[in-house]
Amino acid sequence: MIKLRIQNETGHTDLKLQSSGVLEQIDTHPTHWVFIDNVMVSRENITEINWDSVIKVDLTPAIVGG
Repeated sequence: MIKLRIQNETGHTDLKLQSSGVLEQIDTHPTHWVFIDNVMVSRENITEINWDSVIKVDLTPAIVGG
């Protein structure tokens, strides 16, 4: 099981999911940045991840500066 934290403007939600559930949540939150074990990962590289070794995933809303 992988710990998943989904952050938003009102707080966060913590879940424990199989890798397929984590991938589904990543797809469900297309504007969020993806951090896998505290390392930001490009969405293009998600398929290259060895999910058997992943402990934690954070989905964080993208920060836009200006």
